[in-house]
Amino acid sequence: MNWRYKKEEARLRLDSYIQAIGQAPVDSVSGSLKALQLNDCEVVMFSGPPCLRLVRSAGDEQEEVTVTVAGIISDKTLPPVYQLRSTKPEHVRYLGQFVRLTGLGSHTFEESQDRLREIFEEFRRTEGVDTLEGFEFGLYEEQYCIALHTRYLTDRRNVPGQRHIDFPADVDPEHALEDARDIQFIRTVDNVVQYAKKVEAQDGTARYEHLAPGEFKEGDLVEATGAFIAYPGGEAGKYKLVFALRSLALLTSAFREESRIPKRVPDEETSRGRGSKRRRFPTATKLKRTYISYAPQGSDGTQN
Repeated sequence: MNWRYKKEEARLRLDSYIQAIGQAPVDSVSGSLKALQLNDCEVVMFSGPPCLRLVRSAGDEQEEVTVTVAGIISDKTLPPVYQLRSTKPEHVRYLGQFVRLTGLGSHTFEESQDRLREIFEEFRRTEGVDTLEGFEFGLYEEQYCIALHTRYLTDRRNVPGQRHIDFPADVDPEHALEDARDIQFIRTVDNVVQYAKKVEAQDGTARYEHLAPGEFKEGDLVEATGAFIAYPGGEAGKYKLVFALRSLALLTSAFREESRIPKRVPDEETSRGRGSKRRRFPTATKLKRTYISYAPQGSDGTQN
């Protein structure tokens, strides 16, 4: 965000939104991080792909727990993907979509740290977990952040029974990811991220409209939805906990748009005036060169 960005106004707008969604009833899909009831959740081991997930019971089935977090985009790596630096499997495996959110010092935003610590402890106490590496969110201008990310692809050997889900045009317009995955990787439901714009109606209800991921910019106020997954490390009993991105919804881009720096177009008369004062150097296509004159030599080889 540049110097024109109205940080104080954006922070107040964010605080107001976080407080509003914290008071709203939790729906069947996902509620705010603050409203999450960990007593209703449990950490369960899954085999395809191997990982630990935070889930809740939904009748006879287990449902992935997802929560929403509102913030201001401070950093991102989002689609579309046009070309790749490398198509080697070790590079393709780790390609992902990522967003880092800041509260610009908002205390309401930073209160999420307590709930995230509780979630970390829930995973750490799980049977079979000896070492758990926690979240790595980073900072923005020394302020607390929350980061969410999800890989574009999954190793086929870890999910041999699942089918590949085609990439939409606004994610992989030139089929760079499709070509790179070859037969070794596939796109599963774990790799799908939804991008949308949240539209508030006058009666207080909200609806989501599809928005191309390329429309999201630093400085936008957004609402991210994520799940909690711990992936195994290189050693038995070692896991890495991540906040997996499931969806990203634009709340407003007004603060970012208002801070846009206009392009400076030089005045035509001023440009002509400056141009006339410049010294013009002559040009030529041929240049005479001066060479050293050698003294004539005698028959005995000495110079005369």
